[in-house]
Amino acid sequence: MELITGQSVYYTNKEHLPVEDVAASLLALKAIIEATPEVLEKIAPGLHIQSVSVYVNEVRAGSLWEDLVVKFLWGSQENLTKNVEELRGSLKVDSLIENKLLVGCIIGALVMAGGIYLLNKLNGTKEQKEPLQNNLSVVINIGAQLAGVSEDQFSAAIHNAIKSKPSLTKEAVKVVRPAKREAGTSIVLNHDGASQIGNKAIQAMPLAVPGDDEEELIDDYQEVEIQIRAIDLDSTKRGWAAVVPSVNPKRAKMHLDPHIKLSDLLGKEFVTGDITVISKYDESGKKIPTLIFLRDVRK
Repeated sequence: MELITGQSVYYTNKEHLPVEDVAASLLALKAIIEATPEVLEKIAPGLHIQSVSVYVNEVRAGSLWEDLVVKFLWGSQENLTKNVEELRGSLKVDSLIENKLLVGCIIGALVMAGGIYLLNKLNGTKEQKEPLQNNLSVVINIGAQLAGVSEDQFSAAIHNAIKSKPSLTKEAVKVVRPAKREAGTSIVLNHDGASQIGNKAIQAMPLAVPGDDEEELIDDYQEVEIQIRAIDLDSTKRGWAAVVPSVNPKRAKMHLDPHIKLSDLLGKEFVTGDITVISKYDESGKKIPTLIFLRDVRK
């Protein structure tokens, strides 16, 4: 009734990552993996996978490591046996699906193809798309060799999957987002450096999907300079506004922690403090602060 493989995804980040980025990347990776049967069925005509389930085996912090168990399911053992036997002469179904590197190539290719699809919608330039296209071509070449099909056939299966489910572009952005937090970071699938999503491709990926109702992003900053732009002596939540130049030059509303004394702020254009910034992505994919929460003022 099932064939099982595993997938490991390694982000080469040196800094710790926010929990929300890790959680979002895991859910997005699940959505990308759930699209792999469509690609497998295209490169192995006659293959019929009923569904795919994804389970977490291990998540390690530091440089982010996500280790997953992937189960490709058929309706019954009889259906699986029949499907395997039908294709045994031309392509071994069990070998095809249990091949971690092949499934990893499909995942990486879907992520990068999703980025290219999104850049096309954003009228991205040839120079913007080139790093993604170059990296994608390498992964398609490797995937085609592993599957025993032509590069054109493998490429068509990848692009058809993206076109049939454009929502995958949103998931592709979320898979890559943790790696975009640091320069020089790459994403390695199944310890296979040859088919990794490289740093140039990662930097070329858009930050967000235009018009998408993105959930709020939360970031903490310690000992940053805050420029106070508006005050309200009667409230800690209304009338305050500030700019944090090191984070974003855009002015945003500011709330104060109840323990903060107004005397620490009055008459000062700049203060140093610890803050939490809530942001969203705008239509162009830029991260824009919507609220600054001043947690503490440094003396």
